[in-house]
Amino acid sequence: MKISYIIPAYNASKTILSCIDGICKNIQGGDFEVIVVDDCSTDDTREIVSDFAFKHHEVKLICQPQNHRQGAARNIGLKEAKGEYITFVDADDIVLDGIKHALDMAEQTNADLIYCSCYHEKTSTEVVLKEIDMGENVVMTGIDFCEEYQHEGAFWYPWGILYRREWLQALNYPFIEDRQHEDRDWLAYVMSHANTIANSKQPMYPYVCNPNSTCRAPRYSTIFDHVASGIRHIDLSEQLKAECPKLSATLYAFGMEEIHHSIRLRNLTKYPWSDNKHLYDAQCLQPLMADIKRMCRTYPMPTEVRIVAYCPLLTKATAFVAGPLALLIRKLKHK
Repeated sequence: MKISYIIPAYNASKTILSCIDGICKNIQGGDFEVIVVDDCSTDDTREIVSDFAFKHHEVKLICQPQNHRQGAARNIGLKEAKGEYITFVDADDIVLDGIKHALDMAEQTNADLIYCSCYHEKTSTEVVLKEIDMGENVVMTGIDFCEEYQHEGAFWYPWGILYRREWLQALNYPFIEDRQHEDRDWLAYVMSHANTIANSKQPMYPYVCNPNSTCRAPRYSTIFDHVASGIRHIDLSEQLKAECPKLSATLYAFGMEEIHHSIRLRNLTKYPWSDNKHLYDAQCLQPLMADIKRMCRTYPMPTEVRIVAYCPLLTKATAFVAGPLALLIRKLKHK
């Protein structure tokens, strides 16, 4: 089998059919599989995929018994994949005909990773072509690729890329689970450890900016998942400091910025307390607090971050008291 498409899906009933139908129409001959991992959807996503899979043997549905977010869904899909190459697809996107050119390049180069140009739909009227200045006749090591193109946003998203499955499975570096923003540090690690990377100029993926996606949900978990992502970036920067110093510096700066930007009074008072109080428990927040304290002991952090790390009761009181007050002020301003 040539390629496995791995699609995490959560409440994707409005888009999942066009996503998987487009893949089946794009790749003919049955030399592919589509693995949809439903992350405990509450709508009829499972029924839609199940009905489609009944008529198309290339489509396989895996149902999660509990919601563990995109990272867990991708990990499961990767374990089940049988294709020579795999690619990740979001349930609200499609795959373009450029995938065939990318597969041809994979055959020619036998690279661990094929980086592909993509369209990025920022708004309904603004679409930009996301590509890097690397020729198609060039094959680079992962470290050289990251050092050369890390400022061009090459490791922002895991979709729009072909990965050689045996290499990726042997690398054994899973996505973080139960958190949003799980992909950028994962991709930086994977790219930097690739033996060879090639580039395809033909766009294979149009990314649609979905305002209703789970990563944009209005809740405190979005804020704290950003903080956790920042911490992972800083930890990874330490691992890559000797082999990949430029990428290491970028990851460190990005991680610091993500932590500093997320832990601010403005964010801690942004959402209704009643929707987010479950975050203040042993399972969700306390492990993250331990990591934030570790960051504060090791790196220079602003005062607001230190207050959150060392004064959790004050943080809780601030969110409980200042949150409703801030919401009231915002409502009065917009009247």
